[in-house]
Amino acid sequence: MTRSILAGVLSAAIGMPALAQGYEEFSKKCFGNSNPDQTIEACSAVIAGGHVGKKDLAAAFKNRGNAFDDKGQYDRAIEDYDHVIAINPKDADAFNNRGTSYRAMGQYERAIQDYDQALRLTPSSAMALNNRCFAKALMGQLEQGLADCNESLRLRPGDANTLASRGFIFFKMKRYEAAIADYDAELRANPSNPYSLFGRGVAKRMKGDSSGGDADIAAARMIRANIADEMAKLGMQ
Repeated sequence: MTRSILAGVLSAAIGMPALAQGYEEFSKKCFGNSNPDQTIEACSAVIAGGHVGKKDLAAAFKNRGNAFDDKGQYDRAIEDYDHVIAINPKDADAFNNRGTSYRAMGQYERAIQDYDQALRLTPSSAMALNNRCFAKALMGQLEQGLADCNESLRLRPGDANTLASRGFIFFKMKRYEAAIADYDAELRANPSNPYSLFGRGVAKRMKGDSSGGDADIAAARMIRANIADEMAKLGMQ
């Protein structure tokens, strides 16, 4: 997944009867790098407090949406992104993030619609291009997805997430050597990514390198026990 994360602080002090803590700690938990449960609790208090302006309210909804997405509660994440978009229809990040939640739910067409809108608002967003690339790959729109991945890499050369997405597309195209090359590059940056390890392993098997493929797949399973089931759902096995 590739999702924008909003960091910052509230522009005005708020009442915090629900949380017995100081303003700075409260703000950190909603807008900082805290765990999802803390973010949901703190941002919910911001939203319910009614003491912030539209900009900070949208930020609280967005960060709470991100936390719900992290917990796999995609319906609730989408509801929060809906609120952000209602407050600011030009928030490209909210469309991108909502698209990622829709994609996680298997609603690929709706995801692509959101990525399209994010790109209308920010045409040079490498993140949205990569996300649309992967969603198109999941829908079988391989040539269109490849074009998005290539453009994303032109804007942000060597990006690991996009290399993984393009590797998946090359695999789907049965261009196994190209897939292995992209997975190699991605794994140099993220050597413990089970998805890329598994993808490279299956591509190696398809190329006739059974021992190398088996080693990658075994390494992927050590990191994520159910990886084979997850990848089978994406047509990679």
